[in-house]
Amino acid sequence: MNMNNNKFQTINPVDNSIINTYSFLSEKDILEKISIAHKAYEEWKNTSFSYRIKQIIKLSFCMKKTIDIISYLITQEMGKPIYQSKSEVNKSIKLCEYYSSIKESVFFKNITTTEYEKSYVRFESIGAILGIMPWNYPIWQTIRYAIPNLLLGNVILLKPAFNTTGCSILLEKIFIESGFPKGVFQVLLIDIPKIESVISNSTIQGVTFTGSHFAGSHIGYLSGKYIKKSVLELGGNDAFVVLKDVKNIEETGKIATKSRLNNTGQTCISAKRFVVDNSISDYFIDIVIQEMKKYQRGDLYDESTKIGYISRSDLSEKLYKQYNNIIANEAKICLSSVREKNFFSPSLLKIKNNNISSNKEELFGPIGLIYTFFDEQEIPSIVNSTCYGLGASIWTEDLEKAEELSKKIQTGMVFINEVVKSDPRFPFGGIKKSGYGRELSVLSIKEFSNWKTIIIKK
Repeated sequence: MNMNNNKFQTINPVDNSIINTYSFLSEKDILEKISIAHKAYEEWKNTSFSYRIKQIIKLSFCMKKTIDIISYLITQEMGKPIYQSKSEVNKSIKLCEYYSSIKESVFFKNITTTEYEKSYVRFESIGAILGIMPWNYPIWQTIRYAIPNLLLGNVILLKPAFNTTGCSILLEKIFIESGFPKGVFQVLLIDIPKIESVISNSTIQGVTFTGSHFAGSHIGYLSGKYIKKSVLELGGNDAFVVLKDVKNIEETGKIATKSRLNNTGQTCISAKRFVVDNSISDYFIDIVIQEMKKYQRGDLYDESTKIGYISRSDLSEKLYKQYNNIIANEAKICLSSVREKNFFSPSLLKIKNNNISSNKEELFGPIGLIYTFFDEQEIPSIVNSTCYGLGASIWTEDLEKAEELSKKIQTGMVFINEVVKSDPRFPFGGIKKSGYGRELSVLSIKEFSNWKTIIIKK
C-alpha cells in the first residue's frame, strides 16, 4: 500500500503494480457516515426478526451471483490463488445460510427456578459496531462479524485493511444491491490516527478487531478508555500435535502441510508448529517435505495453483527476517525457502525444544516448524510455551487420552483428529495474546448485545 497526502493506493502483490487509488474521508464525511449509521440503527433495530432474515438470504443470493467478480478482486488485491478466493466467498455464503436458519428464541434466556411470575434475560441490540478488519480474508472476516450483529439489530461500520479496500467497497455495494437499508452497512476509509475519534463517538457501542496483538492492545486500550465493548482476535501460533499411535501418518502429514500452507500460510489458525513424537518424526518430516514441494508458484487465476504471494512487500521482508533469525538460533533446515520479492516458497525448520524464541512471534507465511518430544508428558509445556492461545489439534487413535490432554492445553479451541478451522456452528476465539471474546455460533450474537434482565412479580 502506498500513501501520499490524503490518498492511498492498493498494490497487486504479484508485480507490485497499482490497482487503484482511494481518498481518505474528511472529518466532515466521517461524521456524516456516523450520523447516517445512527439514523439507520434507530430504524433497523425495530425491524422484525423475519425481515432481517430475509435480507441476509438476499445478500447470500447476491454473493452467489457475483462470486467470480468478488473472487477475482480478492486474488488481485491480496495475492491468494483463485480457488482459495472462491472458497472464501462460498464459506461466507454458507455463514449467511447458517444464521438464516437460527430461531428468534436465541435472543431470550428463561430463568425459571425463581419465585417470580417471570424472570428472563433478553438480548437486545446496542448500536453501531465498528469492525477493524484484516486483509487475509477480506470478505469472510467482515461477513462473520457483520451478519450476527445485523441479525441482532446492530448496524455496521467497517474500517477495512488498506490493501483490500476494493473488496470492502464491493461488499458494501452488494449489501446495497441486496436491499439492506441505507446506513446499515458502511465502509469507513479512514487513516489510523482517526480511529480513536470514531471509537469515542457515542453512536459506536462496540469495536471488533482482527490483527496483530500489538495493534490489538491499542484497540483494547481505546475501547476501555471510552467504555466500549470489544472483541479482539489477535492471531495464533497453533500446534499440530502428532502422537506415535496416529492412525495414518501419511495422511496426517498431508493434512498438516495443507493447513500450514493454506492462504500461503497467512492464516491465524494454520498449523504453525508441528509437535511430533520423536519415534515418528523423521518419517513425518519426509512426508511434509514431499508435500511442500508440490506447492509451486503459478498463475493465480489457474484453479490448479495451490500457493500465492505474501500480501505486502513489508510483510515479505519481515517474514524473511524471522526465517533467518530462527535459523540463526540453531534451527535445522529441513527444506529451505526461496524468496523472490513477495513470493516465498514453503520451508520446514526443525526447532530445538529448549529454543522457544520461535514461539514469541507469529509466522504469517509458509514456514513450518517441527518440534519433537520423547515423552507425552512434555506436550503441554511445548504447546503452551507461546504467548498465543488460539487453537491446537491433536492426532491420535486414543480419543480418551486426547480429550484429557486437551484440558492441559491453553487455547480457546482444541480439535482432535481434525484441523483447527472456523465453522459458523462453533464459537471461534482464543486466550492470552490471541485476544478475547468469541465470533461465530449463536453465542457470538450475544457479544455486542445488552443482556437485559426482566423480572415480573405478580
